[in-house]
Amino acid sequence: MKELRVAAVQMSPTEDRERNIETASRLMDKAVAKGARIIGLPEDFSYSGDTSGKLSFAMDEKTDPAVAFLRKYAKKNKVSIIGGSIPFKTDKKNKVSNTCLVIDTKGKIQTRYDKMHLFDVSLNEAYMLNESGHIKGGDSVVTVDLLGTTIGLSICYDLRFPELYRALTLRGAKIIFVCSAFTLHTGKDHWEALLRARAIENQCYVVAPAQIGEYMPGVHTYGRTMMIDPWGQVLMKCQDKEDVIVADLDMEYLEDVRDRMPCLEHTHKKTFFSSKVYKKQS
Repeated sequence: MKELRVAAVQMSPTEDRERNIETASRLMDKAVAKGARIIGLPEDFSYSGDTSGKLSFAMDEKTDPAVAFLRKYAKKNKVSIIGGSIPFKTDKKNKVSNTCLVIDTKGKIQTRYDKMHLFDVSLNEAYMLNESGHIKGGDSVVTVDLLGTTIGLSICYDLRFPELYRALTLRGAKIIFVCSAFTLHTGKDHWEALLRARAIENQCYVVAPAQIGEYMPGVHTYGRTMMIDPWGQVLMKCQDKEDVIVADLDMEYLEDVRDRMPCLEHTHKKTFFSSKVYKKQS
């Protein structure tokens, strides 16, 4: 496939599941109208609120109305959906997952990715977040084949760990989604720089659907949903409002970039992608 039309949704979720589903549906309709074949949603698109609310909000994958919505929407509109993330119950009573489901054009769940890196930060006395206190992290690198193209999955804070993105690329990813609720505090300085770096390093398309607005009391998200090409150029960027961006991702251009500058072929895979590299030297 030479080109693949992809959309990324920017929205401001609330604690109201039904309202969030309605907002996602409205914005996805705009993407479908523009011919998008894959649509990405932001992190926590079905719920945004405090920790205790998320714990009581979480349901099982099989019973969550947001999952039923995604499956029905994909089948009806014949699109594939990168489902941002949804909190699900886990085997830990006080922890939920942060899970991205991938739905194909038949409405079937193709795979799931559980957020691997959890946002435990203390930038100053007024700005402290501890995701590991209520989220059970994942431990698997996940890619999926959609419409003839390999897609890599990541969520928000994952963006700061380049080894994950190289692992996704070495597994064949040509488009990597970064479904996010990136904070305003960090986003204004780091968001675009990190997205462009991941695209340049891996010579792939990076699609970053993001939240905008208040994520939880006192914490605001940066927005600026965007798509980056394999040369690191910004193809599309959302303004500071709920919206959707749509772009044609040219796979021939991606292969041309990789052919002209074969960085991936020059990667020392045996050196950097083995357990011994992480062991201390005696």
